[in-house]
Amino acid sequence: MNILILGGSGFIGSRVAKILRERQHNVTTPSHAELDLMRLDLDAAQRLLRGQDGVVNCVGVMSRHADVLEQVHHHAPQQLAHLARAAGVQTWVQLSALGADAAHEVAFVGSKGRGDAAVCASGLRVNIARPSVVFGRGGASCELFIKLARLPVLVLPAGGRFDLQPVHANDVAEALANMATQPLPHGAVVNMAGSLKTTLAEYLAILRQTLHHRAAPAVWALPMGLLRPALAWWGFLHRKGSLKTEFPRFRLPLVTPLSNKRPTRSPKHFQAASSSPIRQPENH
Repeated sequence: MNILILGGSGFIGSRVAKILRERQHNVTTPSHAELDLMRLDLDAAQRLLRGQDGVVNCVGVMSRHADVLEQVHHHAPQQLAHLARAAGVQTWVQLSALGADAAHEVAFVGSKGRGDAAVCASGLRVNIARPSVVFGRGGASCELFIKLARLPVLVLPAGGRFDLQPVHANDVAEALANMATQPLPHGAVVNMAGSLKTTLAEYLAILRQTLHHRAAPAVWALPMGLLRPALAWWGFLHRKGSLKTEFPRFRLPLVTPLSNKRPTRSPKHFQAASSSPIRQPENH
């Protein structure tokens, strides 16, 4: 098969590309310069899509700018999916996020949900993967957790009592590769989580003990009531130009407990169901 991977040099996309190439598929992984989702070149996109059997979209960004999230997660995939259908592409696999919902008030989660709905309405056969917190070296969030785990004392919102069910990047990548070559019925949403049910605080303790070989950290609770005003003030300073450093939008890990069974690397072993129907994006 000829398969185009968007975000093919990234944390998960590079793993998907490696698996598919090992299976003797012809894989195209355009660079950011060749296909920039923030400034989508439709002619370049059409050239890349020509002759492809399937597309795996592994592009995702974290930004405090809602318009950036909307463009990369929603509008660009919507345009590309329609171009893909016109080019004769059959299958689109979308890497989303657990809890993605078009109506969600958090910009990251809402943009992911609106993107999912948009590609589902394109006329392609679409499968959507929604992983929990993904761990594995090279991932931005995982590297951040590893750095946090070095600290002997952690100050976490609500004491880190947020449920997590992490999933390994290799499991997610293999499931995506399987969905690209053996797709599920159109509109299938595959929630992906590992076998370990834990909390954010416990997860950081595990990382500290296993990677840094140190005792579990002390955890101090930061009341959510104090956190929200602080983040609002930080955002105000950014908008006024008083601060120049990047500060990612805070969001709680979105996790739905799925199964006590250890997941294998095939989508049929993950829970192929959505907690709610895919919402169609509103027209603006």
